[in-house]
Amino acid sequence: MRFSTSKQITIIFISLFLFLFLSVFRDDLARIDEAVYAWLTARQSPTIFEMMEHFTNIGSGEMILFLVVITAGVLAIKRLWIYAVFTVTVSIGGMIINLLLKMTFQRGRPGEARDLEVFGYTMDITSYSFPSGHTMRIVLLSFVLILLCHHFFKRETLKVIIIVLLAAIPVLVAASRIMTGAHYFTDILAGIFISVVWFQLCYMFFAEKFKFYKGTGLH
Repeated sequence: MRFSTSKQITIIFISLFLFLFLSVFRDDLARIDEAVYAWLTARQSPTIFEMMEHFTNIGSGEMILFLVVITAGVLAIKRLWIYAVFTVTVSIGGMIINLLLKMTFQRGRPGEARDLEVFGYTMDITSYSFPSGHTMRIVLLSFVLILLCHHFFKRETLKVIIIVLLAAIPVLVAASRIMTGAHYFTDILAGIFISVVWFQLCYMFFAEKFKFYKGTGLH
């Protein structure tokens, strides 16, 4: 399924509007943040919390970089160069955008202030909360993988199963960021909306180039 250009532009503008709305009124939406946090933590147990910590690691910068390199590498081996470039552009570009937005809005995280951690090293730089980096990273990578699955997997049953899993993982990662006290709910929403904007812009730029590979399979 492919949206028309007008629908893609509409999606971009709606998502961008929602992101800007959250960026302006994020402090006024504190009650929603508190209500979502209370609802999730009320259903929390030691086992669930441990599971959430594992899910939150999936969206870490280190894990996403590893998965991006593997995905782009497989695509390059298959000589699907445009898809490899697309994967890197969407994912790495999203990380850069997230960093710029965090430095722009400088929203503190829930609880005590934290320093930025990169590959296990703590840097003397404040780690900001808005929008959620874990959410952006996993949402963008999931969008890329869903697109690859849609374009190249032939078996419909397998395709549906993989797409459902790829859609579920970002939800669990996002929930884990709230339950572990790393983010507000509005941080998560903002991360999703700006991810949609960035992915859609990238897709519109690469769409014509994808046609060259029509009918190609990954397996």
